[in-house]
Amino acid sequence: MFFEVDFNDSKAVYQQLMDQVKFAVASGRIQPGDRLPSIRDVAIQVRVNRNTVARVYGELEREGIIYSRAGQGAFISDRGSSLSRAEQRRQLTARLDELITQARLFDITREKITEWFQERLNAIFPEPEGTGTPGGRK
Repeated sequence: MFFEVDFNDSKAVYQQLMDQVKFAVASGRIQPGDRLPSIRDVAIQVRVNRNTVARVYGELEREGIIYSRAGQGAFISDRGSSLSRAEQRRQLTARLDELITQARLFDITREKITEWFQERLNAIFPEPEGTGTPGGRK
């Protein structure tokens, strides 16, 4: 997995790295059982302190997204998130509220927000060919 950090981004470096792993898992770029690069390798690649990467891996492990094996590294979990559905909803609602609030501050229309949201959904949940429905659901 290739990590990138934008030091000009207002989002913290550790959050950028967390988001990249989560996006890669959600979009299917990395699969359960795939090994993540070592903390040291990521720190060198993106030129950040190893403690920052260790924090990312620790948080991802607490969320159930990855698991560690002593001496072998960190791997993508096949268990999904260990958070309850209520907690998942609470966290997602807070993030959506934050996003919508920011869009309103930028004076983005409801229609444009919906359009962009749909584009991002399609990027993460591509429509399988021939189904005619998003995510292949009927």
